[in-house]
Amino acid sequence: MRILLKKVITIFFSLAGLLFVPSKSYAESNFNFIMYGGANNFWSNTLFQFPASLISNITTMLISDEPYLGGSYRYEIFTIKEAGNKVPMYRGRFFGFRAKDLFSDIQYGLKLGWSPEYFPISMYASCAYQFRRFEAEFTATGHQKYKLNSIRPGVGLRITPLIHRVEDDSWSPLVEAGISYNYYFNVKGAYDNNKDQFNNGLISTFAIGVRDANVSLTGGVEIEHKNLFNRNFSPDNGLTFPYAEVKTKSITIFVSFTHEFH
Repeated sequence: MRILLKKVITIFFSLAGLLFVPSKSYAESNFNFIMYGGANNFWSNTLFQFPASLISNITTMLISDEPYLGGSYRYEIFTIKEAGNKVPMYRGRFFGFRAKDLFSDIQYGLKLGWSPEYFPISMYASCAYQFRRFEAEFTATGHQKYKLNSIRPGVGLRITPLIHRVEDDSWSPLVEAGISYNYYFNVKGAYDNNKDQFNNGLISTFAIGVRDANVSLTGGVEIEHKNLFNRNFSPDNGLTFPYAEVKTKSITIFVSFTHEFH
């Protein structure tokens, strides 16, 4: 544990220096590009900003001379209930330093957008990878550890209603709405790691904020619309519908600061 802590601290202060290195952003005509990273743990979320920013900056330095600014923080509120009762679970502490704290929930993504400089509506396509890790205790299985890998393709719209204020070098409100599909492609857990015990499903994103011609600040939520566990799942061991009484809720709160690519 001490060795892991030392490594984390060393990496943290080493990468912190990157914040003071001049950076660039990608801009080509009306298209823009951004890579983002995050986690449910404060320390991991902070560290994971650097690789995403570094990759974005290397890309943009080769193509454009426009300065790049960006970063985000996210926190998922995830609950499980069985027959109306809260299921005992562990999904990592926000300020924890153990491996199961630091790597409890990780997400990396890419956004490619079409954003005319002084037009109120822009759109984007996105694709993100998520690793979710947690422990839970169900009636049928007892204590179980789960590790879920998923991919999330999606699309979205951004609306800047007072675009004339941006033209005048002032601030305008910003509204964003998107939808993505979460697909689990590799899982570890109960019932011989059968991925049929988990539901793929839609996720909605809503955000509000402000922007000018150079930067935007948004805060919003991601809402999963599908129950994580498949209530109609029956394993081969003869047990019938072990998740029939299980219900999950997942809402992710995020704050994002990004450069406007113009």
